[in-house]
Amino acid sequence: MRAKHRADLSTRLEGLRQAVRSLEEMPPGAVGPTAALDRAREVLANVGRRRELSAAHTVVALAGATGSGKSSLLNALAGVELAAPGARRPTTSHPLAVIWPGRGVDADAARPLLDWLEVDRRHEVGTGPGAWSEGADVAGLVLLDLPDIDSVNPDHRRRAERLAKTVDVLVWVLDPQKYADDVVHTQFLRPMARHAEVTLVLLNQIDRLAEADRAPVLADLRERLLEDGLRAAGVLGVSARTGEGLDEVRRAIARLVQRRRAAEARLAADVATMADGLDEAYHVDAVPALPATAERRLLSALSAAAGVDRVADAVGASFRLRARKRTGWPLVRWVGRFRADPLRRLHLDRAPAADEEGRPVLTSSSIPQASPVQRAQVHTALRASGDAAATGSDEPWRSYIRGAATDAAATLPDELDQAVVRTELSGREDPGWFGLIGALQWLVFAAFLAGALWLGAYAVLGYLRIEATWVPQVGPVPADPPLPGFPAIPWPTALLVGGAVLGILVALLSGLCARLGARRRSARTRAALRRSVSETAHRTVLVPVAERVARARAFADGIALAQGK
Repeated sequence: MRAKHRADLSTRLEGLRQAVRSLEEMPPGAVGPTAALDRAREVLANVGRRRELSAAHTVVALAGATGSGKSSLLNALAGVELAAPGARRPTTSHPLAVIWPGRGVDADAARPLLDWLEVDRRHEVGTGPGAWSEGADVAGLVLLDLPDIDSVNPDHRRRAERLAKTVDVLVWVLDPQKYADDVVHTQFLRPMARHAEVTLVLLNQIDRLAEADRAPVLADLRERLLEDGLRAAGVLGVSARTGEGLDEVRRAIARLVQRRRAAEARLAADVATMADGLDEAYHVDAVPALPATAERRLLSALSAAAGVDRVADAVGASFRLRARKRTGWPLVRWVGRFRADPLRRLHLDRAPAADEEGRPVLTSSSIPQASPVQRAQVHTALRASGDAAATGSDEPWRSYIRGAATDAAATLPDELDQAVVRTELSGREDPGWFGLIGALQWLVFAAFLAGALWLGAYAVLGYLRIEATWVPQVGPVPADPPLPGFPAIPWPTALLVGGAVLGILVALLSGLCARLGARRRSARTRAALRRSVSETAHRTVLVPVAERVARARAFADGIALAQGK
């Protein structure tokens, strides 16, 4: 049972540490009021320190208000007149420790524990038969008499409050006149609702009540403790003056000491209570994954703002322009030289530059800035992504998760431009068929030019009235009378007309191929740019959002572990 409880405490402790780490990883100022977080750090430190100290000792503290009879009860339980009760209030200014050594329990091991608790007044009870009833083994018991929790002296009250938060077992000593005191219930008992296993409530001075009133008063006290959440806390009536009920108190304390797990139970309750406080201060209900629709909307808005379609169209237009320059009919292709390359206008006509070590050199493009409508769409998509990821979260987690998306708006324009610049655009290099078609066009143009020059020579001869005796022809050999069939065509005419027709046909065919190639390159470029935009969106928006969502989930999971769920 003890090993199981220790394992449970370790799990709870790790859960609380996880929740605290999640809060500490948030940027300064994002956590909001840090009182609960500071208290959680304090609890972690206290729990860690208590686990390092003597596990063989169980620290039981008598706590209560002025006049409840704590000192008298301590003397009665110890069987020795140690505390000095009196009429002057407060009677206990500093805590007093009574130590029960025994077989297997080193009395010296209690010293570091009491030093940590800052208890200087100490008394060790003898090992022989004492006042503890039935010879019960309470070796390792450390019984403390705390200052009054309602002391008019602030130092006394602070000592009592500090020790009430660190001792292993709390025995609340109440009296019939003030057992329903609101300060005791609201400030001390109610916050200790998870500590019922290590809480004992004593109605002292019960001898002052008439026999008929005792049962109703104890029942009323139990009802109030039930309202405080201390359903499992033990309630006993006792009288330090007459000794009534003392044996039951001794047996209850002895059971806690003998089980040797009160300290672990107290620490587990501390961790769970602190987890409740953190959950109240920084609650997270549910943190969903970012919906696919929100991610698609974001990528669409960023692609539009980055000018993906503009660049993809420019790649196709540049390809068609270069195709006309290199494969068009030489007589008209020179006209294209006066048209600017669309990629060059955007400063995207060259591959991304790199330094000597192969790292990309940051440059910028000349893509026009996003329009106001596009910028508004980006901001809307960022807010929608943040809202979708933060659904179900309360503050400060909601603002923290949303901030991962909306904070990226300031750097996104440059990031998107760099994403475009770094992308290897399809169509920057000319395909091999450009050269083949270009060479064919020049060959056809040479034939056209030869035919034109040849005909020009004949025209000059005719102008000079010099008759050409024979003109080579394409087709049947001239005969008299002419042979039936295709007419013969003079070679100069065939070269001129054939060169012109074939050049135009090749130009039209290459133009068709260029349009098809441009369409494919535009599609590949658009896909590559969208991948780059997607990578940028993930790096600058989606990954930070996912990290903060994971942090919120880790906080919620840690709280659940610490609460024992």
